[in-house]
Amino acid sequence: MQEVMNYKDTRIENFHTIYPNHMNRHDTLFGGQTLYWLDDVQGLVIRRYTHLPFFTASIDTYQFLDVVHRHEALIIDSYISRVGTRSVEIFAELSAFNHETRHTRLVGICFSTFAINKETVLEKPLPKVTYTDEISKFVSSSYADRHSGKLSAREFCKEYLKYYKK
Repeated sequence: MQEVMNYKDTRIENFHTIYPNHMNRHDTLFGGQTLYWLDDVQGLVIRRYTHLPFFTASIDTYQFLDVVHRHEALIIDSYISRVGTRSVEIFAELSAFNHETRHTRLVGICFSTFAINKETVLEKPLPKVTYTDEISKFVSSSYADRHSGKLSAREFCKEYLKYYKK
């Protein structure tokens, strides 16, 4: 019997304070810092999912939708969005929380692939993941259309924003 887990059991939500050393010449959050934190959070997602030796195989798409300012915090909310035979796709939603206005806005979307080392022998299939709410079902079910090119990254973001605003 194949193990099944709820996507919420793989989910990591992480908050990052923005300091002056994280800023670029435009006085907004440096994109490289964002990607560093993103890879770290997605690594935590894998560790919640399994003890197997996964590695970051690729950042499949990252859409910078808006900048993050010094008076904001970066929130990275990430979870397993698809399970393959030797790899998983991890989705991340990046938001900026403005401390002054108390408002949160979407600033980025990312899909990454994490894979198992070639040497690792799987004794059983990777656990399947179930999606229990409208937004996670949309993210997971968009895989085929995103990979076939039917749904571009920009189009995905437009559709995702409809769920995000709910």
